[in-house]
Amino acid sequence: MDNISKILKKKTVKKPQNKNIHSELHYWTDIISSHFGEKKKFGMYLGVIKRIGIERAKQIFAEIKDSNVDNPGKLFVWKSKIRPITTGQQESTKLKKNY
Repeated sequence: MDNISKILKKKTVKKPQNKNIHSELHYWTDIISSHFGEKKKFGMYLGVIKRIGIERAKQIFAEIKDSNVDNPGKLFVWKSKIRPITTGQQESTKLKKNY
């Protein structure tokens, strides 16, 4: 019969954390690349998430993670290229002159 300390140790054993995660950006990059099964493409996902921002990456990831697609990584990159148009962007494009 195990004593209480052995039982508690078995229950509280944590998965070792990745020591290379330094920021929220790295955290979400690790989550997304792991979920898509492309850990070797960590750098590519890091660049994409830096470009589009963490909030937009979380939004795209939420849309894709439950979908049943063949290659969710490609869909993530494709959706990251599409930028939502805000009213400020529409007005600024009208004011630009082509010389």
